[in-house]
Parts: sequence; C-alpha cells; structure tokens
Amino acid sequence: MYSRVEDGDPEWTLHARGLVTSAATTAAVVVDDSAEFLVWPPSGVVAVEIDGLYDRLAEAGYEYGPTFQGLQAVWRRGKDLFVQAALPEPVTDAQCYGLHPALLDAVLHATLAGRDEDSIVALPFAWEKINLHATGASVVRARITPHSGDAVSIEVADETGSPVISIQSLASRPVTAENLTTTTTARERLHIVHWTPLPAVSEPASSAAVAPVVFYADWIDIGERTPPPVVVLDMRTTAGRTDTDVLTRVHSATHEVLVVLQGWLREERFAASTLVVLTCGAVGVAGEDVTDPAGSAVWGLVRSAQSENPGRIVLADTDPIERLDTADLTGLAATLVTSQEPQVAIRKGVLHRARATGVPHDSMLATPEKLPWRLEVGDMGSFDSLELAVYPPAGETLESGQVRIAMRAAGLNFRDILVALGVVQLPWGTLPGEGAGVVLDVGPGVVDLAPGDSVYGFIASGICSVGITDQRLVTRIPAGWSFAEAAAIPAVFVTAYYGLKDLGGVRSGETLLVHAATGGVGMAAVQLARHWGMDVFATASLGKWDTLRTMGFDEQHIANSRTLEFEAEFLQATSGQGMDVVLNCLADEFVDASLRLLPRGGRFLEMGKTDIRNSQEVVAQYSGWIIRHSICSTPE
Repeated sequence: MYSRVEDGDPEWTLHARGLVTSAATTAAVVVDDSAEFLVWPPSGVVAVEIDGLYDRLAEAGYEYGPTFQGLQAVWRRGKDLFVQAALPEPVTDAQCYGLHPALLDAVLHATLAGRDEDSIVALPFAWEKINLHATGASVVRARITPHSGDAVSIEVADETGSPVISIQSLASRPVTAENLTTTTTARERLHIVHWTPLPAVSEPASSAAVAPVVFYADWIDIGERTPPPVVVLDMRTTAGRTDTDVLTRVHSATHEVLVVLQGWLREERFAASTLVVLTCGAVGVAGEDVTDPAGSAVWGLVRSAQSENPGRIVLADTDPIERLDTADLTGLAATLVTSQEPQVAIRKGVLHRARATGVPHDSMLATPEKLPWRLEVGDMGSFDSLELAVYPPAGETLESGQVRIAMRAAGLNFRDILVALGVVQLPWGTLPGEGAGVVLDVGPGVVDLAPGDSVYGFIASGICSVGITDQRLVTRIPAGWSFAEAAAIPAVFVTAYYGLKDLGGVRSGETLLVHAATGGVGMAAVQLARHWGMDVFATASLGKWDTLRTMGFDEQHIANSRTLEFEAEFLQATSGQGMDVVLNCLADEFVDASLRLLPRGGRFLEMGKTDIRNSQEVVAQYSGWIIRHSICSTPE
C-alpha cells in the first residue's frame, strides 16, 4: 500500500506490504488452550479498570470515534491480558469482514489500559503470520501475550469460544499525539482520461498464436466449428454518416453491438477468444474532437461489458484520416490482443492507451469570491461549457411563498446529463436544482419553514450557492439524514411516485414489473410499491442480482435485464397472469416482451427516450386494454 501527497512530491511512500495465502499453504496456527475461552472470564484473573479510558485518551490527543470504542472489559493474569470487545450497536456490517477493523482495534486498546497519563501511546506497526479461522464476529474474547521487545501475540475467539483469528506477532511503535494531529490539506481530486503512447508491443511469438483473425461477418457463419482466437467487429461504418440524425445512428449502432455482445458472451465456447470492436473518431486524443457520436456510444456500452467480462473484449479507435485494409486490420487486431490493453486509440500508426490522471486544481471551475454563484451551461450540448457564474438574483427580495436557501449539497442524475448534452430541452436555461441546504430567509406567507431549518427538494434557481425556490418544493430533512443523502432523494422518488401513483393509479395487491430496479428510480419505485402493498418483480444485470437480494427479492421475482427470458420466467411465476403495471426504461424487443407481460391489459409506464411507441398502435397490437404513459419530466 502506497500513498503520496496530492500536488506534491511525485514519489510514492510505501506504508504496508504483505502476502496473502490459503491456509493449506502455510502451517496452520491453532488457538492454544481454547478451553480458556469457554469459561469467561478465565480463572485466576484480576480486573483492570477501563472506565473513562477513551475520555483520557482523547484529552491526551488520541481520540477514537464512536465506532472504535468497543472495549468492554480487561483482565490480567501474570503478563497476559484477557479482553472482551464488541462492535457498538450502530455498526451492523460485521458479516462483511473477516474480522471488523474496529473490533480488532478495540481488542488492542486493552494494552492502553493502566498506562501513565503522560506516556506515549504505541500503535500497531508490523504484523506477522496471521491466520483467519472464521468471519463475521461482532463480539469477541481475546488473549494478548507479550514477547520480546514490544511484540505481542494475540488469540481471538467469538463469544462461544470458537477461534476467529490468530496473530503470531504484532510489533508496535510509539506515536505522539502531535504526529496524529499533523495533517496536510487535502481535497478530493477530479480525474481526466489522457491518451499516452503505448510502449512498443512485442510481436506475437508466432502468427499461429493469434491467427486466424476473423471478421464478424464471417464469424456468424462459423457454426459448430472451433472458434477463432480473435474476431473483429468493424463499427467504423458509423463514422461520417449524415443520412440519418445523430440519435438514430446512436440507437442503431448500440443496438447492433448489444446483440453481438449478448451472443458473444452467452456461449461458453467463445470464452477463450477475444472480440475486437473497431470504431473511428469515437474518442479524442491530444485535443481532438470526437467526430463519431455513435461510436462514442458504442464505447460506453462496450466498457460496461468489459467491466463485467474482463479480458474478453478489446476496444480500438482508428485514425479518422487513415484507411486500413483487411490485411492491416488483421495485423492490428493481433497486436491489440498482444498488448493486453482493453482500450486503445491508433493515431498515425501509433497505439495509445487510456490512463486516468489528476486534474490540476487551477484548471477546475473557479468560484466567484464572496459572491453568490450558479452552475450554468454556456453551450448546451457540451460539458466543456460548464461554468460557475455570478448569480445576483440570489439576493433579490423574496415574493410571497418563497424561501432563500444556502445549498449544502446538490443531487445529479441521468436527466441532468441529458440536459447538459442538449438531448433533453427544459424551459429554463440551467441545470435542474435538486438539492439540500439551510433556510436563510422566508418570504411573506411562509409559516411552515423558518431560517435555520435544514431542507431538501427542488431549488428552482438551479445548482447554486444560494437559491430561491417555492416553499412547496422543499421540506424538512428527516433526522439522521446528511445533506448529501437528502439531495439524492427528490428526483428519483418524485419520478417514481408521479409515474406509479398519478399516471399508473397503482393499487394494493397488483403486480408491478420494474426494469433496472437497482437504478435510482428503480429503487425508489420498489420502495413505494411495497409501501402500497404491491407484488414487485424486478430485472437487473446479473452483476446486480446480489443487490436485488439485499432489497428483499427472492429468486422468483428476479430476472436478467440483458436478455428476453424475463417474459417467460415472470409469466410462469404468476401462473400466466403477468403484470398489472410495467415501469419501463428498456427499448426495442424488450419493450415488446414487456407489453406481452400485460395479457390481461394494464398500464405501461415509459421512462425511456429511444423507443417511444404510439399509444394507439400499442393498443391495437396487443391483447387486452393497455394504457401507455410516457414519464417525460417531473411534474410541476
């Protein structure tokens, strides 16, 4: 584990080094005299006073937060210390760890009990030979045995006496309170993608190592033959087209690639092969403009597939001014696979790889000093035109029903991205203001809010330092919520509520299908629907099924959002009855499959923009009565 000071010395400092092995590869360390942990506390021990320990440590400059104050009791027998520790009640994620860090730290606090008030605290420095026997403990018993120097060994068991972890040696070093309070100013840093020349790629050991390279048009006819090591999907035909509008080209290209990816990843026989997806002008290198928006959309789609299937797919963007023939592309594909880079741009014959680098602080958006500001988009359609502009209206006299709010956090969602890129047009010239903050002032007629109240909701003046909005668009933040948590609530819950209740008229006992249920609106819809007594079914990609399970879905109520199998699975789960309501954000054949899940008629709520159907045509095409609503924007 390394670190370095941001914007400082480029050298990295090594903090920790370790080797993790399976228990079978090392001599197992067994808890000695485990019977001692069965009778608790052990016989012959003397209690050590720990009342006020954390207060005394805080006064000396060693302050432990509530999560780390888990030491409950300490006893001494000879040189050995016996310890009981537990995670504080608010901590509920013990099962996520081998041994929760705060719980292990609390065990070590026993060595601080009985220390002189002015002595220097020794903190853990070097660990040796650690064996984890069990996971998920929230209450533990431990024995700490001192050895030569400042080293100790530690045995930890759960409250039944079963071993949890064995530490053969832990060495500590003294740390003064001044060392702990000396900090450097740090801010979260933004990152940007830079394209850097790829070091020379070694030629394949032999042409047979990657040959033959087959183009997708030929690959689809491969049948049951042995798959080739490399298959090229050439999507450069989307570049430079003007015969259709951009949105249509984006939709067409991503749909084509999605079909290929699903087929490629579905069949296990292609697991050892690599799919190379070629684009042209989809990314900008060294200040270039992106010339193929459809290709850029393809990159976004394929990156998602790469994250779920590492090593299976390579993205390559060729030079717009360079035309490569089949022979060139064959050699290029072989080189790309050999490079082991998932994303490559080729410019003037040179391969470039993408790397994330920190953005200098002086290049970030400048905040007007001592003046109210608002985030504005100078040229809709480009994030490059975002600016923090002086916002004089923040100081205007409030009208009846208005409140003035100092924003503490702003929520951003997918709609904001579409607005900034000019895909969605709104009647106001700035990004929507979903956020949370503190009331500074109230206008005439406002009786439910007062200066000092923490509120969240929609800020009509947008994302700003100080904004003015209608009192009906905000409400008090519930106890226990942070400003950041509150700022992320309004848009998704209002969208879900408006769609399900106002448009869909959902009722208790009805069945609801929520597509992409692990997204913001999806999660909100699930919570609201369950609150109203509905039977909820959900789709999500396979990688997010664990999230659905933690949301309370059983296997019969879960299906894959990347295939059409959800139609048959949910019809079977409902004995052919299907759904009463569908909340949709998918497109193409997924829309048709979802509509067929309304065999008795029902309501189809559309949140997407890429496959808007005509309501009359939907009613004519599908059985039963189907009321289709499009959720275009949040209500006034």
